[in-house]
Amino acid sequence: MKHNIDRQQQFLELLDSYKDLIAKVCYVYSSPAASFDDLYQEVAANIWTGLDRFRGEAKISTWIYRTAINTCITWHRRNRYASASDGLDAAMLVADDSAESEERLARYRLLHSMIADLGPLEKAIVTMWLDDKPYAEIASVTGLSVANVATRLHRIKEKLSRQAKQQE
Repeated sequence: MKHNIDRQQQFLELLDSYKDLIAKVCYVYSSPAASFDDLYQEVAANIWTGLDRFRGEAKISTWIYRTAINTCITWHRRNRYASASDGLDAAMLVADDSAESEERLARYRLLHSMIADLGPLEKAIVTMWLDDKPYAEIASVTGLSVANVATRLHRIKEKLSRQAKQQE
């Protein structure tokens, strides 16, 4: 019984500590068919089931990222949906309780729509980069080499820059 209480407490603390990280990943992968809330719950369920298998070989934040990204990618593969979402407001409520200006909200929506057009691996890379994760951690989560992460990130930035110029 004590093990279950400890495990449950650890799980709740992890969800609380990493809610922003989980929310960002779920937001990037959300779509009309994959709501932010559904993805968030799926990630939470996978963290719960995987908690006993976490061996501590990677940082807990890396493991959470990997779990969140893999859960979202798997969900989309299983359900064959890849369209963009209007789940921004829900993601912002979980990630940030402060009021956002209309201009900032418009920039978030534009960035989200551009990121939504990226492939699953590109989304993972750019999301982690936007969270200031080092290339080594991005490589660990994605299974790429550090050099490959740098190359792909450079290409993703160029792609997003071209998209932004087209929006102007």
